Amino acid sequence: MSQTARSSRPLQLPKRSTLFEQTCDRLGLSAAAREQLEAYVATLGKWQPRLNLIGPKTWADVWDRHVVDSLQCLDHLGTADEGRGWADIGTGAGFPGVVMALATGIPVRLVESDQRKAAFLLAAKTATGAPVTVVNSRIESLPPAPVDLLFARAFAPLPRLLDWCGPLIDAETTLILHKGRRAQDELDEAAQAFSFEVESFPSIIDSDSVILRLRNLRRRP
Repeated sequence: MSQTARSSRPLQLPKRSTLFEQTCDRLGLSAAAREQLEAYVATLGKWQPRLNLIGPKTWADVWDRHVVDSLQCLDHLGTADEGRGWADIGTGAGFPGVVMALATGIPVRLVESDQRKAAFLLAAKTATGAPVTVVNSRIESLPPAPVDLLFARAFAPLPRLLDWCGPLIDAETTLILHKGRRAQDELDEAAQAFSFEVESFPSIIDSDSVILRLRNLRRRP
């Protein structure tokens, strides 16, 4: 068998982790939602050999490193709900957007400029029934349509992210952002061009990471 054929084989689905089950219990996720999340991870395993959607070394720990890392956003959403929907920008493999949609049943727009990754997201939608809309576009090219909640994980430094996501945010949008050890530096840089309220929550997955919640975002004059 050729190397290409071997490398395109679907990855073996890791067993659901204890932390995943505990997190689902704590958040009150149904058995059906957990099955949908498993179908999503299985679809990721089929596409991963071709597209390298996540770091190859993280596949064995996919339940904690990616799924639980996404689920923890549910602890920090606040009360933003004006009926304008949610969006995940630069969504790539669908974390956290697909997970949020499956866990809550709330529609999420997945904005992804790469056509191949957008094709995967459509396949994940078909496999899981997730209430998502896949938008294959650059964020800055979108027409203005602010959302209630905007997610971004491993996407771009904060100053650049805030510049790009203008069409999807206004002062009423809450941003939920995964950030690493440079989080404070990025906040300081972003504060030169934007004013905002920020809260920082430690990640339950990575001691060097945080979840940032930004509100009342405005560009400085």
